Amino acid sequence: MKNKTKIYFFHPYSGYGGADLSISRLINGIDEKNFNIDFLSLNKAKIIKKINRKIRFKKISSQRTLFAFKQIINLIENDKRYKKKIFISNQYFANILTLIFLRKIQNLKIVIFERNHLSELSNYFGLKDFFKKKIIKLLIKNNYKKANLILTNSKESAEDLKRFVNANVLSIYNPCFFGLKKKKNKINKKINLINVGRFENQKNQITILNALKICRYREEFQVKLFGYGSKYFFLKRYIEKHNLTNVRLIQNIFDKEKIYAYADLYVGSSLFEGFPNVYVEAASYRLPIISSNFKSGSKEILLNGKGGTFFPIKDYKCLAKILDDFYLSKKKYLAKEIICSKNLKRFSNTKILGNFNKILKKLT
Repeated sequence: MKNKTKIYFFHPYSGYGGADLSISRLINGIDEKNFNIDFLSLNKAKIIKKINRKIRFKKISSQRTLFAFKQIINLIENDKRYKKKIFISNQYFANILTLIFLRKIQNLKIVIFERNHLSELSNYFGLKDFFKKKIIKLLIKNNYKKANLILTNSKESAEDLKRFVNANVLSIYNPCFFGLKKKKNKINKKINLINVGRFENQKNQITILNALKICRYREEFQVKLFGYGSKYFFLKRYIEKHNLTNVRLIQNIFDKEKIYAYADLYVGSSLFEGFPNVYVEAASYRLPIISSNFKSGSKEILLNGKGGTFFPIKDYKCLAKILDDFYLSKKKYLAKEIICSKNLKRFSNTKILGNFNKILKKLT
């Protein structure tokens, strides 16, 4: 214990999304000889199913992140077995509160890991959300530079955040490539189009539905939207209202083989991301990718358009034209897919975990 460093991973609301998946892979790959780990959350940590090593899960008894820090401070200060400690926070609001409440704890290094691009705070969904994000953005500008280390999961995100907070920001990709996969034989002649993501405003699946509504060759596509979330019934009603009989919403399927193996095309429609793991997963199954040109990560995965096709955010008319063109000219999209899949080793689980361990050791 004396020679080990304690790491606290703080993710207030642990779920089934890409952030939890990436955090779990980082935790699984941390050097056990040098580090012991606690995972802190305000809810029951769903990430537990993805962790294949012994760590301690601690549920903080608080309904709001703001009021959780008294318990967090006590937990850290009462842990006398470790002289060196690292606290890793993983969410904008949690990151700010971490810097405000934990900076004065002795022998504690604070790592801020930002998992969405800064443009998240320029996308508002109502007046309340507008003021909330304005305040958060101001607090980020004033507090992030106080961290011992700032990390993001894409180079574009790191550069934009670096300029905004005037502090050094490192990028480390999400560990999400585990080799190329074999596709299954097609069951029908339709083009199997998929999208994977929470049914929330950020993922913006309505753009895909709007495009399909005016797509000339709509009936040539069999569409499956995989996810879960608060917009499920909104999307379901839209599909029924516009008679999009070739579209299915599929909830709570997490088996990648079932999602990707029979697909022919991946379409992403997000307003913003940090780093879209699903693009690497889709490319691993040799799927051509059509994506909105959101910040960030997509351009790095798709090699600025050499490995995929972009359309402007929310531009469903442009997307509809691309889908029609895909039906008529698949070969040029398949050629881009080959380029993309040949360049996926950058996101190798082994490579990224090695880099992450080096970063942590430099902090101790």
